[in-house]
Amino acid sequence: MASNPFIGLYLPGVFWPAEIATFGSEVDYLPQGDPAQLVTIKVLWKDGATDEDVSPGRYSHIDVQNADLPQPPAKRDMVQKDGKQYQVVAINALAINYSVIVLQEAGPVL
Repeated sequence: MASNPFIGLYLPGVFWPAEIATFGSEVDYLPQGDPAQLVTIKVLWKDGATDEDVSPGRYSHIDVQNADLPQPPAKRDMVQKDGKQYQVVAINALAINYSVIVLQEAGPVL
């Protein structure tokens, strides 16, 4: 459990299910780009201009519950959504077993 009881008990348990139900997007997540390890998960998808000068920016962001993945997120993992592939280029791990993942478009799904 996280060192802060509010973070450890309430944030994941209360807010995540409601956010996923309201704003969730289904994606295919491929650890290390390996189709044999593909899992379909729900994430919070954010197109945007975080740390960028224009909107929509070049990088998309997803919030993911780490427990939905077969292994922790890593650079070079791939995400597929709406016929496009995205490569994981950065991971911001949160203290509560969730991560914010930065994605760069890598082209169409082959």
